[in-house]
Amino acid sequence: MIISSSSILFSKNSHARNKTKKIKPTYGGTLVWGTANPPTRINPVLTSHSVSSALLALIFDALVRIDSNGDVVPGLAESWDISEDGLLYTFHLNQNVRFHDGKELTAEDIKFTYDLINDPKNNSHWRTNTELIDNWKVLNKYTIQLTLIKPFPQILRKLIREIIPKHLFDNKNLHTNFYNYNPIGSGPFRFKSWNKETDQIELIANLNYFERRPYLDNIIIKTYADAAKLWIALMKEEVDFVKFISRRDFLVLDKDAFFKTYRIPLEMYYAILYNPQDPIFHDKELRKAIAHGINKQEIMKAINMYGAESTGPFHPKSIGFNPDVKPLEYNPYKARMMLMHRRWRDVYTGSVPKNRVEAYGGSDTHGGEYGIRRKGAQDLELKLLVDATSEMKVRMAIAIRQNLAHIGIKTTFLRYHNISELTPEYLKKHKPQAWLRRFQAFKSETSHSAKDWYSSSTEFGKLWHYKNETVDLLFQQARTMQNQNESAKIYQHIHKIIYADQPACFLFFPTSFHAVTANLKNTDAFFNIYMPGRTIKDWYIAN
Repeated sequence: MIISSSSILFSKNSHARNKTKKIKPTYGGTLVWGTANPPTRINPVLTSHSVSSALLALIFDALVRIDSNGDVVPGLAESWDISEDGLLYTFHLNQNVRFHDGKELTAEDIKFTYDLINDPKNNSHWRTNTELIDNWKVLNKYTIQLTLIKPFPQILRKLIREIIPKHLFDNKNLHTNFYNYNPIGSGPFRFKSWNKETDQIELIANLNYFERRPYLDNIIIKTYADAAKLWIALMKEEVDFVKFISRRDFLVLDKDAFFKTYRIPLEMYYAILYNPQDPIFHDKELRKAIAHGINKQEIMKAINMYGAESTGPFHPKSIGFNPDVKPLEYNPYKARMMLMHRRWRDVYTGSVPKNRVEAYGGSDTHGGEYGIRRKGAQDLELKLLVDATSEMKVRMAIAIRQNLAHIGIKTTFLRYHNISELTPEYLKKHKPQAWLRRFQAFKSETSHSAKDWYSSSTEFGKLWHYKNETVDLLFQQARTMQNQNESAKIYQHIHKIIYADQPACFLFFPTSFHAVTANLKNTDAFFNIYMPGRTIKDWYIAN
């Protein structure tokens, strides 16, 4: 279900409705946005998750933006110049842009925001985006210059963080600031209120927005205890807009003319990342056997999701994707033969007792004739880290355990509730051999996707470092190249090497599902892999 960034996968209902005659946009009305993901602080320097991250583009503005096609377009900067050596970027700002408290937004606010992001003590999730920035220099009120340490053609895509007002944060504690929960930005909507008991947030239209005021007067974000309660609210017509619904709910709404439905391929994939230092799973042929032994389609079915099989770290529509790399097919017989050749023997003969198979995650109908493999006195066991807070990952892990039981591998879950638990002491004590996790794979930022497989990367949450000297060298070459065609060739070579190495069992790219009520118009530009939040200012309610 992968599409290009310039297209949208519509359900048949929404596609049919799009053929109707266009209605002239009207001003007024309220959008009710339902979520089961409670808000956290609303600060572009610090916020990286929850519904709050989706509100940033409504309340604040960024230096540049990513549009619905994945292209970099003007934001606060109306234009920019790039030096011939690719080291200097000079941005010319729109004039008379004002924060919601009336203060003018200037180059000083741009510099201030990115200096905060780059300051290690602030622990900003976005700091890795600024690692190649040498400095920011304010040339005048409406002109600011960025100097890079070395050329980096993708830098504009790293400058999409929204800008906060210097006059409200300067010389104040960033993490405890009053305005983290009462945000003042310069975006198309102004913050009005936040009911802390119900986690309901209300935004109102910024009538003085420098581009054009939004069509909507208000946006109300309502938080529900769980997806079931959110579904009930949607059915009772208490909510107009929901993101990331289940496939089951999507199929219901897709047949209901009251809604428009969308399905969008996500810029992420799931994989089982191996510990490269583990003495057992250091064996590449063993890792390949596991890839042949896992039914990706069955896993997607287990979590009630659509998706496309992954053959590596790059998005299928990115320049780094190599179409010649084909997925290792699901073939449990071949997997068992590969394990036999690696001297992992099935020590049991005939039928295995039902209780023993079920204990290892198998079934008497599919895996009863096979036992757990052994080499010498050692059982073939995979100790898998699983996020216990994610119901989806737990269900995926159970399906993986059942698949592996069929080829003679015992899977033991090491459950954790927060990534902070995975300390060196924890790893030393429990000796995990693999980690079921999610990776980002941006269509337009191949260099970012490659970072997970670059040995010197210090990305947050990176437990183990895959090390391949050839990949490291190629990555260093590609990320500084100005010629995109040449860098594409290198990234595609990286793709081929990584998949052949199998440092992870690459599973699939999931598809997400979303819905809005049919009376909301101009919504299509939002529903793509980029979900540009500021396009909500163009939504309107048909009378």
